[in-house]
Amino acid sequence: MQLKRKQWLAVALAVLLLLLGLDILHQRGQTHVLSVLMYHHFDQESHEDTVVSVKAFREQMEALKAAGFTAVTLAQVRAYVEDGQPLPDRSVLITMDDGYTSNLTMAAPILEDLGLCATVFVIGINEGESTYVHSGKPLTPPRFSYEEAAAWVKKGVLDLQSHTYDLHQLASYGYSGRDGVFPLEGESDEAYQAVLREDFAKFRQRREGRAATELIALAYPFGYWTEEADRLLEQEGIALTFTTRPGSNRLVRGDTSSLRLLNRYNVTDNMSGRDLVHTLEKAQ
Repeated sequence: MQLKRKQWLAVALAVLLLLLGLDILHQRGQTHVLSVLMYHHFDQESHEDTVVSVKAFREQMEALKAAGFTAVTLAQVRAYVEDGQPLPDRSVLITMDDGYTSNLTMAAPILEDLGLCATVFVIGINEGESTYVHSGKPLTPPRFSYEEAAAWVKKGVLDLQSHTYDLHQLASYGYSGRDGVFPLEGESDEAYQAVLREDFAKFRQRREGRAATELIALAYPFGYWTEEADRLLEQEGIALTFTTRPGSNRLVRGDTSSLRLLNRYNVTDNMSGRDLVHTLEKAQ
């Protein structure tokens, strides 16, 4: 009798493990559409392509909310792919590049009011500065410091991630001769890798102990990227990378490569909330 009971328990355990294994296999390979929005600076009125007025931003965010879209965090996106955690059907990731003070003073209050959240990709060397380090000229528009953003991070309204430390520049600027993360002409692989590693180390060091969230993402300046840069960033623990290519993304459970080189829709001031929702709905 005792033997039969043990045999029954062994069979039951085997069946349970089989069912769990089948469920895991079923989840692996499942996909989810994720749209990512890209903003930069905000002002009372728009005066260039990368500036969105407060009025337009509120209308766009209200339209997303009314259409049933849910703003998600980087951690949620990562957990979907790596751990199989669910995401809302209509997921949208809101991002802002460069780290402008207006992200705190104009955009964050609107996000909080509507129960939304966003990720800001900070240029490390400009964080909290009033002048460009390389030229001494005033930084306009102004940039916030980690300490100034801390309250918004604590509330879960903002997350602060990397836009590189000092690779947000073009050769035409006359400082390094480099276009974003692209290698210089004739630069050896070893020298190029050293530049990338040093830049990331400087960003991490400046951010350490001053931002409450884990450093897991980077947006490539100007959308420029290389396979070598993405490979090194993955080695450094950067789980998600972003470009400026327009379009939606298909996340794949169990496939971490689907977290890399993500597309983003550049949102402008003249895009109505209705148009924005229509763009995202077409991608679903």
